[in-house]
Amino acid sequence: MEKINTENQKPTNIFALGGIEEIGKNMYIVEHDDEIYIVDCGIKFADENVLLGVNSIICPFDYLVENKDKIKALIVTHAHEDHIGGIPYLLKTVAIPKIYAAKLTAGIINRKLKEHKDLLPHHFEYFNDDTKINSKHFKIEFFRVCHSIPDAFGVYLETINGKIISTGDFRFDFSTQGDESDILKMADLGRREIDVLLCESTNAETPGFSVSEKFIIDELRRIILKAKKRIIISTFASNLGRIEEIIEIAIKAGRKICLCGRSMETNIETSISVGFLNVAKSCFIESRDINQYKDEELLILSTGSQGEEMAALSQMANGKHNWIVLKPTDLLILSSNPIPGNYAAVEQLVNKFYKTGMTIIQNTPNQRIHASGHATKQEQQLMFKLINPQYIIPIHGEYKMLRALKNNAIESGINQANVIQVVNGQKVQLLNHVASATEEFVDSGEIYVDGNKINADTTGVLKYRRVLSQDGVFNVTMIVDRENKRIAELPVIATRGSFYAKTSTSLITKIAYSIKENIEASMKRKDYAINNNEIRRITENTTEFFIWKNKKKKPLVRTTIFDL
Repeated sequence: MEKINTENQKPTNIFALGGIEEIGKNMYIVEHDDEIYIVDCGIKFADENVLLGVNSIICPFDYLVENKDKIKALIVTHAHEDHIGGIPYLLKTVAIPKIYAAKLTAGIINRKLKEHKDLLPHHFEYFNDDTKINSKHFKIEFFRVCHSIPDAFGVYLETINGKIISTGDFRFDFSTQGDESDILKMADLGRREIDVLLCESTNAETPGFSVSEKFIIDELRRIILKAKKRIIISTFASNLGRIEEIIEIAIKAGRKICLCGRSMETNIETSISVGFLNVAKSCFIESRDINQYKDEELLILSTGSQGEEMAALSQMANGKHNWIVLKPTDLLILSSNPIPGNYAAVEQLVNKFYKTGMTIIQNTPNQRIHASGHATKQEQQLMFKLINPQYIIPIHGEYKMLRALKNNAIESGINQANVIQVVNGQKVQLLNHVASATEEFVDSGEIYVDGNKINADTTGVLKYRRVLSQDGVFNVTMIVDRENKRIAELPVIATRGSFYAKTSTSLITKIAYSIKENIEASMKRKDYAINNNEIRRITENTTEFFIWKNKKKKPLVRTTIFDL
């Protein structure tokens, strides 16, 4: 490729706000001079045992706010939560002139946006396999990839400094129809002398090629047609290709389909509305009508395969579902694998189901009922050969996955020095077809989402919740006679979540008398009337001393003060 004089030329910067050394929160930025293109804006699901009350985690948008006039568009590769879940929060923070998305992806995003208010201006534009976008500094194209949701794409971005490809999430499945990876276009792009390939690394440690989705569907068909009992199937609500096949099998088997879980319902409604699913409404029933049908006439499609506490499957397992009561005769099919971080929750859920006596089928090497949507080692190496990049940046994975992808790239002939492994926020500079990691970083921390709100005081709130969950709260109420410098009555103490007060009445009484004595002593030592802050400090110190000494706990102490 021809080199040019770069003395006065500005570099193209590539960096991730999220998605590197983690699963989820995918958000990648390509910036040249006064133009920024964003690729994806996802969430990462929070560990509720650690981040109490936090639903999910998103990227910080400070850099985009500071450079809001540069933003030209958000490009969305596909409709999985780790790629679209952060979009509502982005749109509450900064206006996005255009959101480029395929038809199904745009439909799912729009459903999500309806749940939020106060969104800044944005405009959707559909793209397809043939779409080309030209701006001041960029030329952009798209190529279809096979994934576990329809309408998944990779992105080609070209600036004066070189040609960049982001794979999105992909795999190669040569038995699919309609959503197969466009190998011919990948090869065509590869002949353009690609400079930088951003490649997802999730399954980099898995050798060989993935099992074809056709094989998975054939196995599910065999199980469903053979079953003579009520069937409950849980899979990812976004795995719409598989869900479509399951629905068709159920209809041919003469079963009515009951959808359980909001995401399952909305994704299928969206798929029908944009023409991806062609299913009559009469094939579906509401969960409240389930007892009107025989068990062998029913197939329940449910969310919750990852052990999510509030998902429909967990509600069934805990006996809390409004309409569905599990039976020993039920057949549960878990057509998924636990994603990293969810293994314990899934195992706990499965054990609850076993206690009901029902039959459970999970994905095993001997009975394959799930295939990953992410490229394995050989599939990644096939991508490398098709694209033939000069440089590779591993993305979308934990550190061990990024490292495994680097090894896969080296094995396939990529120069080790040209595999650039960076961290979130670290800029990679592309200048005249030469890429290099810089020491320039942008803010790429974590922002916690509580409900539909971005929580600004995250650290304080989480500390408060953690103490509440572990050591409880102590409420002390008192009446202060400031004129006579005394506490009018013995303080009233109530405890929640710390220890059982009825079995510790002597300790509670001792704390109350000590608080009264300590405050009155302080009041009488001073010539001025002590303020409420000092009363609260004495109350907190006295309470914490006795509780730690006797119970080895340190609860939150809340003091309510009334004047006589």
